[in-house]
Amino acid sequence: MAMDSTRELPKQDFAQTLARGLACLEVLADATTPLGCSDVASAMSVSRAAARRILLTLVHLGYVAEDRGQYSSSPKVLSLGRGMLATGSLWSTVAPEVLQLADRLDDACSISVLENLDILFVCRDATRRIFTSRLGIGDRLPAHCSASGKVLLANLPVDELDRRLRGVTLKAQGPASVTDHATLKIALSQVRQVDYALAIDEMETGTLSLAVPLRERSGKVIAAMSFASHRSRRTPEDLSANVLPQLQRAASRVEATIRNFQDRGWVVI
Repeated sequence: MAMDSTRELPKQDFAQTLARGLACLEVLADATTPLGCSDVASAMSVSRAAARRILLTLVHLGYVAEDRGQYSSSPKVLSLGRGMLATGSLWSTVAPEVLQLADRLDDACSISVLENLDILFVCRDATRRIFTSRLGIGDRLPAHCSASGKVLLANLPVDELDRRLRGVTLKAQGPASVTDHATLKIALSQVRQVDYALAIDEMETGTLSLAVPLRERSGKVIAAMSFASHRSRRTPEDLSANVLPQLQRAASRVEATIRNFQDRGWVVI
């Protein structure tokens, strides 16, 4: 659950009730089974009474379904993302580039953005399964142990990176996950130098992922384009020598589309 924004917001401008409602939707979206009121309260760090009011409001609005005291997201939640994923949006426009790259390489490819300390998939080839869980658009992974996440974290301003990491315990996902802040920052510095990231055994044993940044016209990194495979299929040397050039060329074409959207007056994030 991520309620942090990318900048500080004055207290008088922060709508806590809205934030709690969205946080409740995030808790339910991350759950693999329906949750009780007490479960939601615990995940949100609020009282059971507060969680109940939020849940009943969302049920009334149609965003949450309730069955014998158990709550889950309703299909209406999908309408919240309809604008971004609709035909003509940036990520739907570049989806063919991702799918074609996945077909050429016969492995999973995706585009993701950064949300606090998670990556959020906004475009993904869903036909190839690399990780234990099948991942699709809207799913998240911890940024600190994914190639895409490293690219995105590496391109944050130093003070912004420090703010996001402050007080956070990084959890290991795979045998090679980096959980120490200082070690992570050294790794991110190296990513900035080479302009790509490689993650091996960091998310799960045997997994490899490679990512490059996607920049808008000003040079700001707004997303990462990535490739994922398994060591039974690829080697790190293969990724560097053969996959990286293809990923970089595909990223250049996506960046051209991003600039085209900007020329048409769209705000890209």
